[in-house]
Amino acid sequence: MSVKLLLSAIACDPFGGSESIYGWNIVSTLATEFDCHVITHTSNRKSLETAQARGMIPQGLAFRYHGKLAPYHENRLVARLQSWTRYQTFSRELLPLAIQWHKEVNFDVAQHLTYTTWRVASPLWRLGIPFIWGPISGTELFPRQCYSSLSLHSKLFELLRAAQSALARRNPDIRECARHASAILVPHQQAKSYLSEFVKGSTTVDLCHNFIFPDARLKDLEQPVRSPQPKLPLTAFAAGNLEGRKGVAISLHALAMARDRGVKISYRVTSSGPELNHLKKLAKKLALSDQVILGEQFPPGEYARALGKFDLCLLPSLRDGAGLSIMEAMLAGCVPIVADWCGPAEYVNSENGFKVEVTDPMTMARAISDILCNLDSDRARLCRLGNAAAASMRAGYNETQFRDFLSKTITKIIASTTELPADTVAPLFPISPKT
Repeated sequence: MSVKLLLSAIACDPFGGSESIYGWNIVSTLATEFDCHVITHTSNRKSLETAQARGMIPQGLAFRYHGKLAPYHENRLVARLQSWTRYQTFSRELLPLAIQWHKEVNFDVAQHLTYTTWRVASPLWRLGIPFIWGPISGTELFPRQCYSSLSLHSKLFELLRAAQSALARRNPDIRECARHASAILVPHQQAKSYLSEFVKGSTTVDLCHNFIFPDARLKDLEQPVRSPQPKLPLTAFAAGNLEGRKGVAISLHALAMARDRGVKISYRVTSSGPELNHLKKLAKKLALSDQVILGEQFPPGEYARALGKFDLCLLPSLRDGAGLSIMEAMLAGCVPIVADWCGPAEYVNSENGFKVEVTDPMTMARAISDILCNLDSDRARLCRLGNAAAASMRAGYNETQFRDFLSKTITKIIASTTELPADTVAPLFPISPKT
């Protein structure tokens, strides 16, 4: 008999952005081996029904929808706050829905998938069945020595986030969720150390990357093997919501330093966000207008092919759990230059790219400019690293590898669960399930 999973994934959209496509990739991958039942937000319904009509929904995958439809504000910072409020409401109202479906199906394991944050507790542990929390992250802290690279509103945002993290650490619901989880899955060592302080007893905190690439996406991003192009100027790429934490300001200073040393590199950042105007002003101040394109996206359907035209992925993000755009660029053969900090530091190494020590912004910019100048004069090395970057992503972040890991984890949890302690069982029947 197939194992029956109850999955919470507020973000789950096969045609959506990073968090939504992540949710979709996970549930569709798990459904190839397990009987998966997903509670997701109503806003995903139209996309999932389109996917159903196109034959994209695996047979072992069922959805139920919850939440009110409401448009997001055009300001990305305001929209992010709206998204956070929506998620908190979704989490508060999740348990009665889960209880009702559990009565109908009798699930073997419950798992929280999206959003991938530890700051909001999942109530699914109260079902009285084994519960997997994650993969989750969001434990990353912005380095204090790099605050000078931020605009004023980004500084305020990071300070508020740090305060929120401090409060969340004391939240009894979060600590109860962690204590009663059978396993907590995290994408990097910093998150493992951070959340290990919350657990007790047999709960484990295990490393498990929180992005995977289905075979179709791997094929989309596949590029010809790189060969040296010594006569062409280097090109660099970056993407992701343009918040201060992405480190693009540090990259701009590095480009200016490299230019002053005779190495002129073009840089295209294809995303927009709350830091975009600040970055445009900085690029103008540094006289980089002829080298830098900020906030212009690729035409629809051109993203994967366009990545193959870049040599580098220059994104020294100072607070990232994973870094989807970095991983996609690596799959296309771009050499990553990242900060040696949290998520990207786990999959970038000396064999496939560069990690820059987190010090202060100008010191980091000088280190990056050294890398840029060295690569400009050693195109053979650039090609070797680019080919190695693509190979490392394909080997470590494919759906088969992820499914095998989750399958072993779930099988082990079920086999080791003979009788849960009494305090892990939720008071199911006093709660009136919503229908």
